[in-house]
Amino acid sequence: MTSTYTVIMYRSEELDAPVGLDYVEETLRSSQRRFQGRIVLRPQIDLGAYRWASVVDWIDVEFILGRRSQYWHLNHRIEGLTGRKEYPEALDVGPGGTARRYRLRVQEPDFSVLRRVLADIEGEYGFASPAAITGVEVSIDAYPHFPGEEARARLHGVMVRHFYPTTKWLTTGMKWPRATPGIVDKRGDYIVARNGQDDFRDIQVRMTPSSDRPAPYASTYYLGEEDDPHAMWRIQNKTLDKQNKATGTRQELTEEEKRIRIEVTLGPDGCKEAGLADFDGLAEFNFTGLQKNFFQFRLPTFGTYPPGSLKSSSRPVAAVKERVEETRKQRFLNAGVLGLQIREDARWDHARLNRDYFLSWHKARGSKMPKRSRVGVGPHGTHINYKEMARVIERALAGLQRKVRREMKG
Repeated sequence: MTSTYTVIMYRSEELDAPVGLDYVEETLRSSQRRFQGRIVLRPQIDLGAYRWASVVDWIDVEFILGRRSQYWHLNHRIEGLTGRKEYPEALDVGPGGTARRYRLRVQEPDFSVLRRVLADIEGEYGFASPAAITGVEVSIDAYPHFPGEEARARLHGVMVRHFYPTTKWLTTGMKWPRATPGIVDKRGDYIVARNGQDDFRDIQVRMTPSSDRPAPYASTYYLGEEDDPHAMWRIQNKTLDKQNKATGTRQELTEEEKRIRIEVTLGPDGCKEAGLADFDGLAEFNFTGLQKNFFQFRLPTFGTYPPGSLKSSSRPVAAVKERVEETRKQRFLNAGVLGLQIREDARWDHARLNRDYFLSWHKARGSKMPKRSRVGVGPHGTHINYKEMARVIERALAGLQRKVRREMKG
């Protein structure tokens, strides 16, 4: 019998019933050992019901002038070419407010215009080295073909549950997956709880779904730390644009313009990892290559232990294992594939923390420690590629790649 699970995404007085995201169990057919005898939970959503597109929100370009200059001289030249002020930032301010090293952040860049700007500055001052990319924000947007809250709510639920950059990024508490505003704390909730004062309790809450706080549809999902030299991600229901916190202004989007967005902000180290170096290299840069490290989505798999296929002596152990799998499913439904892998990492941390106890327990009974299973111990655990999502993400990035190359060569 196929099991179905429903996660409530959105409630409204205008709707007769809440909007739910359904998951259905499917038997996984694979020759790989780590996937044998497992099922996959698949979201019931048609990704073809959305229009997918990718954009560069902003880009940071640093350059070193052949001679010192004040920033306003540069801004005057930029404004003359673009009609807007960009305010290049001086990085090595010296006498008279002059500098040689500058960082220029361009919002929603037209790369053909940016090429002309850099060529103009280089023609006037000269560059000591090629202009370099030190930061960039790339977004992927999904617009429902039939606009509405229901379609966006379901896709938001899918994206926060299946986005999976691996747990290697979770090196500090500030990088932990979180939702803002949160359900409990409006400044933000950890989606998977932490306890920084006690290692044992920290392992407990990382393994326990009852401590989870799923990301609400109205929230923005964050992973990573702001201004991280590597990367930070956001997933949101984008209903506003051109927000200015200083003036309190913002643009309300029409229903057709509203979309679900995932964006990655790369710092200097992230740009290097992605292969972004000299600005001129954008003409040949492979934007689809960003998918591997920054736009990965996975489906979770779970073990099955049908009583009829087991010897009677094995059934008690199988019942315990089945209960563990149900706990893993609940963690996934709350906190997604990333939250599920956090639980698996905590399980190995628990084994390491209690290794001496387990050794003494077996020694006292004359038994041996069982060998650690190697099944699913890699960075992707027992999760599989979400192929349907991978295809739409790849097409969106390929569209961006064509646009940027056209502008860089035009």
